[in-house]
Amino acid sequence: MILFTFFVSALTLLVVCCFVSDLRRLRRVPRLTQAQIGSVQQPLVSVLIPARNEARNIARCLDGALAQTYARYEVIVVDDGSTDATPDILARYAVQHPRLRVLKGRPLPNGWTGKSNACQQLAEAAKSEWLLFLDADTVPQPMLIAALSVYAQTQRLDMLSIFPFLELGSFWERVVLPVFFALIMIIFPFGRMTRPDTRPEEVLAYGQCIFVRRAAYEDIGGHGAVRSEVLEDVRLAQALRAAGFVVGAAAGLDALHVRMYTNGREVAEGLTKNAAAGFRNGGARSMLAMMRLVLTAFAPPATFIVGIVMMSVSSTYAWLAFVQGMVMLLIAIAFWSGVLSRVYRLPWFYGVFWPLGLVSYMIIAARGMLQVYSGRGVTWKGRVYVGE
Repeated sequence: MILFTFFVSALTLLVVCCFVSDLRRLRRVPRLTQAQIGSVQQPLVSVLIPARNEARNIARCLDGALAQTYARYEVIVVDDGSTDATPDILARYAVQHPRLRVLKGRPLPNGWTGKSNACQQLAEAAKSEWLLFLDADTVPQPMLIAALSVYAQTQRLDMLSIFPFLELGSFWERVVLPVFFALIMIIFPFGRMTRPDTRPEEVLAYGQCIFVRRAAYEDIGGHGAVRSEVLEDVRLAQALRAAGFVVGAAAGLDALHVRMYTNGREVAEGLTKNAAAGFRNGGARSMLAMMRLVLTAFAPPATFIVGIVMMSVSSTYAWLAFVQGMVMLLIAIAFWSGVLSRVYRLPWFYGVFWPLGLVSYMIIAARGMLQVYSGRGVTWKGRVYVGE
């Protein structure tokens, strides 16, 4: 019993240290802020939006993209073989907004993923010095281009990617997606991504918003350099870093919003596509990050439950184990609730569901890896992704 109490004490200390480290990591994430655009140059920016079956989202995206406070920009959308009402919506917007150009997607070449093919076509049609790739499910705020331009120029970046504010509506969105992004935060060192000693595999981009200098993009061959990659956004950033360019990432919660999925089925399908590729990209770092999440998610409730059971022994040491387990669990729930409230604006009680979210994501990830390694691949928007 004494040894068990000492073990619980050591476990409690380890879990608390993990939470303190995670809190410090969150505070070190750079923030995209509203800045005075007059302090830097205002080069022409091309807003590039690939759209495939985005009838539900494309209007919100275009409304935001066409309402920017930045003076010099164009908007180009490629309809990537949509079978829903996306083409009709794009045609209507093109008539009303001369700043907007709509392209018909070209056939998918062998060896290319759909997203890379569409982005490459968009870049070839652009006329600007800077390219801003946006996913069709994003909602740009009026200051987005200005904030990106100021931040990239003042920080002397060749590529800047931001994490938008996630609009989480359904229960499974709120439970699973924060865990997914917590894993990303642990794997990648956001606080030192722009340092010269940062290795290419330690940088990333978030495909929903990539702001890249055209000269750097073309130097590596554009999306052609990552034509077959499922994680084309991450691989693009890593290719740029390997070529000597400076890549940065920041939180842009006030500059860009996104509703990635609307229900549990879409969450499972969307994350299944990325899970296997993500684990292979992160390698050992992915495994260590997952082990850390498992420790902090399950050690507190498990220790608390074991402490309750052990109290039947009526031992002083059992009471100590119970108290430490309870303290650990309260700290864990407070941490999860605080993050969910501050970052995702969710009610505090969703912190209780954090372990459920981790279990759900692990099932989704295992399913994705099984489908890829078995050769079946995963399906997303009518296309099959076999793997990298």
